[in-house]
Amino acid sequence: MTGPSRRALQRASRILLLLGVVLAVGVVLAAKGQSSGAAASPTTIAATEAPEVTLDRALAAGQPTLAFFHSLTCESCIEMTGIVAQVYPAFRGAVALVDVNVYDDRNQALVNRAKILGIPTLVFIDRAGRSQSFAGVMDAGLLRQRLQALAGGG
Repeated sequence: MTGPSRRALQRASRILLLLGVVLAVGVVLAAKGQSSGAAASPTTIAATEAPEVTLDRALAAGQPTLAFFHSLTCESCIEMTGIVAQVYPAFRGAVALVDVNVYDDRNQALVNRAKILGIPTLVFIDRAGRSQSFAGVMDAGLLRQRLQALAGGG
């Protein structure tokens, strides 16, 4: 492949990746926007409520919770955002989702409290408040199993 053809292919690949990211973010935002009464339920993420408040509310209610620590720019985080957007909707109502952008200043206390060392990190918290962390990209099947275990009390 010649230089200009290769550059055009690379440019097209980057555009497709960017479109995929935009689509994944849109799906997550749309999923968040489908809920109503954000202040009333720990399973809903309110745009005006800090994730730390959402997490504390879920923990106080004994709600199984997935805390998803990520950024909006790292490739692994973007991939994991798409997987969460694909799998989580089946568990809405049974498992709270706390979406934590680690580069948002309002989340720094929570990032420090959770001792997050790398991203993406998924923290699964059961009804008793016990947590297990997973760093990196988790495939959809394993995420589904972990959420099912949380939802079922396991």
